[in-house]
Amino acid sequence: MNHLVEHADLAVRERARALIDLRRELHREPELAFAETRTAERVASRLEASGLGVRRGVAGTGVIAHLQGARPGPIVAWRADLDALPIEEPRGLPFASEIRGVMHACGHDGHAAIGVTVAEVLAAHRGELAGSVVFLFQPAEEVFGGAARMITEGALTAPSVESVYGLHLTTHLPPGVVSIGPGVMWAAADLFEIELIGRGAHGAYPHLGRNPLLAAANLVTALQGLVAQTVAASDTAVLSIGYLRGGERPNVIPERAVLGGSLRTLSEDARATLKARIEGASRALADSHEVRARVTFTSSCPSVRNDPARAETARRCARAVLGAAAVAPGQPSLASDDVAVFLEARPGCYFRAGIGPDAGPASAHHSPEFVMNEAGLMPAARVALRILLDATGSAHAVET
Repeated sequence: MNHLVEHADLAVRERARALIDLRRELHREPELAFAETRTAERVASRLEASGLGVRRGVAGTGVIAHLQGARPGPIVAWRADLDALPIEEPRGLPFASEIRGVMHACGHDGHAAIGVTVAEVLAAHRGELAGSVVFLFQPAEEVFGGAARMITEGALTAPSVESVYGLHLTTHLPPGVVSIGPGVMWAAADLFEIELIGRGAHGAYPHLGRNPLLAAANLVTALQGLVAQTVAASDTAVLSIGYLRGGERPNVIPERAVLGGSLRTLSEDARATLKARIEGASRALADSHEVRARVTFTSSCPSVRNDPARAETARRCARAVLGAAAVAPGQPSLASDDVAVFLEARPGCYFRAGIGPDAGPASAHHSPEFVMNEAGLMPAARVALRILLDATGSAHAVET
């Protein structure tokens, strides 16, 4: 281990308390997609104070910070996301959300805090740093909207980034454990909405109307069976219905009903086939109920695909920091993340780092019960730091 690696690792460990404090600051004031103004300002101010070149307002509320090393080397990006979810957080934590109906229920506050902390440590050692690091603080991951807009606005071209790394905190691994693998690690996601248009009527005379709610109820059941009928058992896909809306009065058959859901797939063949089957099944069932169906795919992102060489870099670095026993093989997940758009544009690696409980069952992401074990923040930050030192050529070969 060279002295830069040793000193930088010590420096990030000395910031353990500050890392948690920043995460809690961000947790108190969560903001939804493309509205992360306070979050972005906190991040940008910290980075500017460390002497990084900062661009605000990228993709609306994103932040890009550029750290130039003193020696030639590769240009590497680290991506973190900023947005929260429209979920009401239960009271109890001393740093619980102060914004009604909005909560960091997926760990993005931790991602941002890790990104800032690593940037500050590297900035303090810029005189020994090779290459440069571009820190991408992305808005609107939860709606799959921020990554593509950041790329359009030059996130990977000014300067020209060669590879992209990042991490997602997960309650499904204990603190100090990471999961890293090559190939497809996160599913592609396609969000859809289906509008069913019938004919309204009095609840006492349903034969005079065409009930879109009845059609919608049957369509929910039909759609839930599509995966089993379409995808081989050796493949994996998930189709979930998230809402069904229609009507206002118990004695009135409405004219319109709307349902929405998400499709998650690991293979492009299954993705294309299931999208076509969703449209076909919706129209066929609507016809059988004498209503009309309009199917719209509202947003999507591709699967997260890790470059094998970059995944091995990340695994090697994680083993050096945490030990071989703490580096689990990567297993594909049916969750999705639009970091995939960055990884389509540049080779890289996106991995998982544990924030699970010390005992008992893990809390669910995207739920009011989500709780982060903050003991996992520092190990994740140390791995992130080591990856960037290695990927930029700032460190000698990392020991295995």
